[in-house]
Amino acid sequence: MRYPNAFARFLLEISIFFQVSLVVVSALVSSFLLTCTPWISHNPIIYVVPIVLSAWLFRRPGLYLCTISLLLIFWLSHSMVIGSLLPSNADITSTIVSVLILFTLGLLVSAQREASDQADEAQEQLVIAGEEQRKLNEIKDQFLQNVNHELRTPLTAIYGYLELLLEHEDQLDQDMRTAFLQHAMQSCDELQLLVNNVLDTMGVEKQRQSLYIEQIVVRDILFEVLERFDPQSVRRHHISVDIPNYIVVLANAQYLRQILRNLISNAFKYAPAGTPITISAALDGMVVHPLHASPEICICVKDAGPGIPPNEMSLLFGQFVRLRRDSSGSVRGSGLGLFLSKQFVEAMNGRIWVESEGIEGKGSTFCFTLPCVVHPKVNARTSLVDFEQFRSPLPINN
Repeated sequence: MRYPNAFARFLLEISIFFQVSLVVVSALVSSFLLTCTPWISHNPIIYVVPIVLSAWLFRRPGLYLCTISLLLIFWLSHSMVIGSLLPSNADITSTIVSVLILFTLGLLVSAQREASDQADEAQEQLVIAGEEQRKLNEIKDQFLQNVNHELRTPLTAIYGYLELLLEHEDQLDQDMRTAFLQHAMQSCDELQLLVNNVLDTMGVEKQRQSLYIEQIVVRDILFEVLERFDPQSVRRHHISVDIPNYIVVLANAQYLRQILRNLISNAFKYAPAGTPITISAALDGMVVHPLHASPEICICVKDAGPGIPPNEMSLLFGQFVRLRRDSSGSVRGSGLGLFLSKQFVEAMNGRIWVESEGIEGKGSTFCFTLPCVVHPKVNARTSLVDFEQFRSPLPINN
């Protein structure tokens, strides 16, 4: 606190009751001295203490109120002494001079208080700005560390497969060359996803103002997303889809694809091979939510992975946040997927959360809601039969 001395700080730290009491007591004492001490000659300058206190404690409003009140008290007490309500011209002149002196002194004290408060507020703003700058530096360092690792891994894989094809093309059969190219393309997809996440992080706030919302069949979007994944990753798990063809939401197609890709990609990363992954959609609670004006569709991605510790669930949707077990583990990640998913869902007036007991094998369920269409004008293009090609899992090598 930038105040002149300890006593001035102490006056501002006491309760409002004691502050008012202090001003009233000082005014009463000054009034007593004014009427009971003949050597003061009934000079209103005796009210300097309550004027200064009111100006310091309550600034200009307190100064105005105290000045008017003390002027009335002085006029009444002086009238009782002289026996007349109308003072002489000399008394009026001396009173005006004294009041102007007191009022000017009060203004100076009030200005000192305001200047001290402004200086203190500026100091607090500097501290806040310094803390925000420190956090930004930490985010920047974490971003560079994560992105550096995430960029190197797919680039190294792409370079390695292309180098093998270039140097040993004559020694490789067609199947092997095709496999190498597929692995290189998968690494390109990972690299593209990372770059898109980084770019989306920088532009999501600007895009909210011009976000295009349309009626989207959830099952069609899900099928498009699954087709973009590596077929081996899809067949490695028992994927179950429980999304009726009549489920239609009001959303942005690009945002919805990115959310589903991020959530399903995490399920592929953390769920062991051969375990089930369930993707479902239904009306949230089967009733209109009391906090939302329209019904909502709840879309969930459930896996049977290691789960999420309860003490880390609140941090999961933060920027560049990764679980402690993953920071030193073999599973790669930039810490942007869930952060972006939360930004995308909220931009479309939805909510996102995670449910997990943190127990190995029970996994996690990521859920998000989007406004739904009660009477949709679009129909599903795909059926669950189209998805059967992804349902046969690959054999698992122990």
